[in-house]
Amino acid sequence: MPRTVDHDARRSEIAEAVLALVARAGTEAVSLRSVAAQAGISMGRVQHYFASKDALLLHALEHSHRRMEQRIEERAAASARSERDALVTILEELLGGHPESRDAIRIHAAFAAREVDDRARAILTDGDDEILALAVAVVGDAGSPDPETDGYALMALAGGLGNDVALHGRPVDRARRTLHAVLDRLAPVDRGAGTGEIGGPRR
Repeated sequence: MPRTVDHDARRSEIAEAVLALVARAGTEAVSLRSVAAQAGISMGRVQHYFASKDALLLHALEHSHRRMEQRIEERAAASARSERDALVTILEELLGGHPESRDAIRIHAAFAAREVDDRARAILTDGDDEILALAVAVVGDAGSPDPETDGYALMALAGGLGNDVALHGRPVDRARRTLHAVLDRLAPVDRGAGTGEIGGPRR
């Protein structure tokens, strides 16, 4: 009987090869041929799933986003007791402390100066609205006079620090200290009022 091909597993295997190349030598190292060699498969098999370098990079980015979401969910389930905790978990992931997060940031940067189609734009901005809404809610609950501006500034800070870490090799510990210093000014921990439930009623 013919073997059943697990196409999702094949695509994931190729995505892992792309991320390995990006981690080692940047997005310039990615090609149909180099990915095939990295994955130990034929170039024809890579072409069966992906027609171009852009398609490879976008799939790898989507793959790394899913893994990032899993890490955030696991960390949040273990320690996030409030919306502020959840925001910290997400923003720290954006700093590029995890190798896959750094790879995702590098791929983001590779597309930053290009014209991209709607599918690419959707992948590149996936989750941004939800993160911004959470940041606005957290600083608003902390008493910010302008939560829209402060929430956006906080998200943009995390993104900029992540670029600094992933693209320029700056220390992630310094980026984390900077993020927490600003967060503590905009939304200090209320140690006397309890943590509250995520998604619970606003004060």
